[in-house]
Amino acid sequence: MIKKANAITSVEYQVALNQKCEERIDGTTPADNYYFVHILFLLMGLMHFLPFTFFVTANAYWMYKFRNVSASTLDASSRTSLQTHFASGTVITDTVPMLICILASTSFGHKIRARRRILTSLVVLTVCFVTGCGFVKINTDSWQAGFFGLTMSILSFISGANSVMEVGILVILSKFPHYYMKVYLLGQGFAGLFNSILQVLSLLIGTATTTSAMIYFVTGTSFMALTLILFYLSKYNKLYRYHVESVAEDTKRPDLFLKTMATEACGMSKQWTDKYFVPIITFLYADMASLLGRVAASKLKKVINGYLLSFIMLLRMVVFVPLIYFCNAQPRNHLPVLLPHDWQYIIVLGLFCFSNGYFINVIFLDIGKLVEPEKVEDAFMVLMSFMAVFGALISPISLFSVDVL
Repeated sequence: MIKKANAITSVEYQVALNQKCEERIDGTTPADNYYFVHILFLLMGLMHFLPFTFFVTANAYWMYKFRNVSASTLDASSRTSLQTHFASGTVITDTVPMLICILASTSFGHKIRARRRILTSLVVLTVCFVTGCGFVKINTDSWQAGFFGLTMSILSFISGANSVMEVGILVILSKFPHYYMKVYLLGQGFAGLFNSILQVLSLLIGTATTTSAMIYFVTGTSFMALTLILFYLSKYNKLYRYHVESVAEDTKRPDLFLKTMATEACGMSKQWTDKYFVPIITFLYADMASLLGRVAASKLKKVINGYLLSFIMLLRMVVFVPLIYFCNAQPRNHLPVLLPHDWQYIIVLGLFCFSNGYFINVIFLDIGKLVEPEKVEDAFMVLMSFMAVFGALISPISLFSVDVL
């Protein structure tokens, strides 16, 4: 096995890969006892989406926190300014810190070991969720604007830490066989599904709004603590060390990336519409469709032409986004309702989420087939940077989405 060095060349990288291939043929690759590495990467995939979505999908809790305290009941048709702008605020606090942290990580993060970055990020995420748990039982009615700002700050820390962690994970995954990327992406697909199931279960149990929020935050804290412990223990796992320590991280490469970078719907019964439609259709059903798309992509063997893939993804956005806007989301004052029925919204949302999960997985899985082995890590970083830039560019649209309707 190759000894660690401060920096490596492409030749040394290829030598290391050849040696690992020979060891696999000889059957000397360590076994994944108790599926430790599989479970670790599955949890890492969950951690990509779980932290932020756990916070955001506790929607009833946030609407309660930012309600009109002088009103006796919550009225969805007369929301306060904080309630109205909470969703768009979360989009911005997700994309802007993500862009900053991804660009910083891809440009300068290689100067810090990926393992240290991941451990630090997991600690920050855990602290954020513990803080969220604490505020569930604190009365914030007298300082709602301040609490709104604090919540946005916490969400910014979650998004930033999550982005730093993902870059570090991709650095580590680039040293593993292609199969482990599929495990990681499968974990990403399960994240939203797990969160939506938890949301529906809390509704079926009929718990109070604050109790449901506490369930979200405690569950999220538990998963992050478990991931943190397993990742810390990974340094004692033979298979993990075999792949990660075979080739040292290059902490002295040039800053490549600074150079390369230039709803709701209509209803049937009142209870179904008011209570179950959004969590079951907009979240649970959408996440299941996304997961199916990811699974379908993992079965694809042929590499799709990059230009064709880009055109299809652009066409997908041009077609599906306007269709979703023309579904029966209420209240609305400007756009007409062209798709008034639930089944129409369900079909449009299902196709949109299935194609989203499918194309995301195709992009990540094809990278390992299109670039040289020593360039896989760089390719992941460039891809994430462009995705972050695109997300940040379109995030301000969310501020005007409600007004457009």
